[in-house]
Amino acid sequence: MFNPFKKSKEDVVFNMFKERLEKRGLTIKSIDDEGFIYIDIDESDLKISLLNVRLNYERDSDETHIDDLVDVIISHSFKIDDWEKIKDKIYIQFVPNDFDYGNTINERVTNEFSKVFTLSHNNGYSFITNDNLSDWNINLKNLQDQADFNLGILLLNKVKIELEDIDGHKLGMINIDEVSLKSSCLFSLKIKNLVEDNIGYPFYAVIPVRDFCYIFSEEDFEYFSQRLGTVVLDEYNSSGYAITTEILKFSDSGVEAIGKY
Repeated sequence: MFNPFKKSKEDVVFNMFKERLEKRGLTIKSIDDEGFIYIDIDESDLKISLLNVRLNYERDSDETHIDDLVDVIISHSFKIDDWEKIKDKIYIQFVPNDFDYGNTINERVTNEFSKVFTLSHNNGYSFITNDNLSDWNINLKNLQDQADFNLGILLLNKVKIELEDIDGHKLGMINIDEVSLKSSCLFSLKIKNLVEDNIGYPFYAVIPVRDFCYIFSEEDFEYFSQRLGTVVLDEYNSSGYAITTEILKFSDSGVEAIGKY
């Protein structure tokens, strides 16, 4: 198994990560046989994986992926216990079902992936746990409602559907500055209002990663489902934030997977 301590001279991502941590006053406590990094911060023992950062850095050669991870780690040193101050930063993200959720609040969407609730801060996201709910003196329904309210505000003010005509078939894309929320926007209760006049409703979507999604209508299902496999698999395999290769159907009955690449 890869050990960053043994290959520190070769591991550019690990070296940059370690250097940035130390500049912020933190040190690595240990690294286990699977490559997970442990950092003590206040009373928490954080378990960190660099897998996503490695994939994204390899894809983009962008050091901000490392900076963002360090910012999220640093944020754990500040106890956030005032719900009114942070509630407008509550969103959802998605992770594959083989993720070790621990105390993280999660809801299964399909057999491939689940929804998690996150707090957006310092250019990154931290997962929300049951302990957070206790600190904020709220329940799960409050959290769910707030996440959907925040997504609804995004859809109303910031989200646009861009359409590309391909041989007379309309392929839709989410346009939003907060690119990490592209896939999340599809799960807002207000998505129907946004797409029914141009794509139609119900509709289909692919969300191989959190910052990439295509949407298309029922009448175009056969056309696009046969043509999107390569791009879906390429995105899924090259990103550190992979979700699923499934084709999803969005309707009044909810979200269901009707096939996968």
